[in-house]
Amino acid sequence: MSGVTILVSQTRHNLVATVRLGAAIALGVIMPVVFFVGAAVLFGAEALGGDSPVVVRGAGETPDLRTFYVGGFMAYAVLYAAFVASLPELVDIRERGLLKRLRGTPLPLWTFVAARLAIALAVTVIGVTAIGVTGRLAFGVTTSPAALPGVIVLTIIGTSMFLCLSFAIASFARSNSAAQGMSNGVGIVLALISGVFFAPSILPDAVGDVARYLPLEPLANSYQSLYVTDASGLGLDLGNIAVLVGWTIVAIAIVAVRGFRWKPFQQR
Repeated sequence: MSGVTILVSQTRHNLVATVRLGAAIALGVIMPVVFFVGAAVLFGAEALGGDSPVVVRGAGETPDLRTFYVGGFMAYAVLYAAFVASLPELVDIRERGLLKRLRGTPLPLWTFVAARLAIALAVTVIGVTAIGVTGRLAFGVTTSPAALPGVIVLTIIGTSMFLCLSFAIASFARSNSAAQGMSNGVGIVLALISGVFFAPSILPDAVGDVARYLPLEPLANSYQSLYVTDASGLGLDLGNIAVLVGWTIVAIAIVAVRGFRWKPFQQR
């Protein structure tokens, strides 16, 4: 059996398991859309100043807060699908002994990782698309068609980075409950300081300066840059891309040094 055939089979198996579990879909698609609509309705109202332009670091301004939210919640969808939902699932299947049994088969290890990436990408694409479509239909938020390649590139880079981080942290998490606590805690903190729920300008400068070098803010800022007034083309900031790639390398290095744990911490 060829590696491609094994990859397709492994991806199909993971897709079925993901759909049955439902966590990735709930966290990566439904919750970001609900939060986006809620934030846009509550804080994007004219009475609260939501119709005022919002500054996007290094790119210009979005015409209003709702437009700013579209890019921010696209990044939020990637974070929650590829990290917050993925990390506990990885730890869960390891602690149930499934990875240990998988490790004992002739299955190439790269196909397991590639299949996880394929599923994460599928969910993030749905989540990002849902945010963009909801923003357009519900609030009239549009961007240049030339920005679509930028959305695709950012979704691939962001998903790859957060999935690598989930593998790295899974090497330390000893239980599913610990993984859930870590993933949700990290997700909430990153979302609060990275320009998802709030414009970065209202945060202390020190917080904003730190957030620029954390995983989420560069991704959110890049998405938001595609929605600034008069945006055209890819509009990708190489500094943001460098930070995202840097975190991916750090995650891979952690796995390489620490070693990904295939056996449960609680031996069976």
